Amino acid sequence: MYKYQSLRKCISKNNNELIIYGADRFSQFPRRDASVNSKCDRALPIARPDDVVVLRGKLDSEYHKWLRSHGLGSDHIVEYNAHSKEMTLSELIVNDPEPVIRYIRQSGKKPVYVPWFSGSMETEAAKVLGAELFGATETATLKYNDKFVFKTVCQELDIAVVEGTSFEMHPEDNENCTDLKNIINGYLSTCETVIIRGTLGEADMSLYKTKGNDISEIYHEIAVSGERSVIIEPFLNVSSSPNDQWVISREGNINSLGMRDQMCERGMVHIGTLKGEDPSPEISNYIAKTSAKIVTNMAEFGYRGVVGIDYIVSDEGIFPVENNARFNGSSYVSMIVDNIEELISPIPYWKFIKIKTAACSFLELTERIEPVLYNGEKLNSVFPFSCDTLPLSGDFAVILLAENMDEIYNMEGSLKEMGVKMF
Repeated sequence: MYKYQSLRKCISKNNNELIIYGADRFSQFPRRDASVNSKCDRALPIARPDDVVVLRGKLDSEYHKWLRSHGLGSDHIVEYNAHSKEMTLSELIVNDPEPVIRYIRQSGKKPVYVPWFSGSMETEAAKVLGAELFGATETATLKYNDKFVFKTVCQELDIAVVEGTSFEMHPEDNENCTDLKNIINGYLSTCETVIIRGTLGEADMSLYKTKGNDISEIYHEIAVSGERSVIIEPFLNVSSSPNDQWVISREGNINSLGMRDQMCERGMVHIGTLKGEDPSPEISNYIAKTSAKIVTNMAEFGYRGVVGIDYIVSDEGIFPVENNARFNGSSYVSMIVDNIEELISPIPYWKFIKIKTAACSFLELTERIEPVLYNGEKLNSVFPFSCDTLPLSGDFAVILLAENMDEIYNMEGSLKEMGVKMF
């Protein structure tokens, strides 16, 4: 029913449009601790030569030089050199649009602003630039991003979901913690473990499992974090966590970007994504049918942009658990892979993982992993990206490009020997 089309073509097929990428995550995360980085540089390798990439900070010239040497990326880069986390990229653009407008004037093309997450300020930034927004209204974005509201939408569409209860945090009320304990203990009477999730899913914040012996400590952590609403659910025995990505074009056309398998640490925290063999026909057909129903509802409501629906396959059934109504981390991976496939050959398997090494420059990283580093020719190789925190903490991400799963395992082993490992 829905044919695969690359995300880039869903954004625009018009050569007379100028695509402006703003991959800043800050608009989704009003609370920002050390775990939340802007990650604007993820857009560097997805850009085509005529596109514009806008960065909150400063361009890593060595990484950019490496990308360009392999025919990837663009030289049209806007750097705002912002060090504070107080302002989002869209706020920076609204305050000083001229650096971006300069590229728009030079191109003579119609601009299209492509942010990570669509909030009110993204709409304002597009307006200031005289650009069309590849995204949704803040109302539509928040409606589907909220886990409990999304669960309600699914129930209205007759889609089975995991049972659960929404709970409002009121730390000023002495009985509030007792109320939380009572709800959790109610679920623990029929299941072994309960999961507590922040309804907005802010970078794995407010994400806990409990067997009932540490509820007071968890309550305190949630209260300190400032989270106002959580969802409480039984923690099911999960065999896999497929992610089904779709995109609704600016014209309202619905396109499927395909399924991929998510890897979650402790059954909760997303640490990577694998694209290779599809799930069994029974699973993939159910997910595709369910997602189509959800995405059609979103399109009718007026949502535009990327949609990533997370599912769990459990002993109790297959359930949608989260709707990432925004670009997903693996959305950028898909676009990078599409670009590489145009340059070399089809890539049957890829694996995206968050990874860590000793803090270093990008040039030092290339020397460290040189035997497996992508060189623009070989298929079984490691493509580094999202490297903006590499010099500070050693955190970055890689895409393992491979012809089969054995090669992926081999590369993971090689990286470990080189001092690079998963979180």
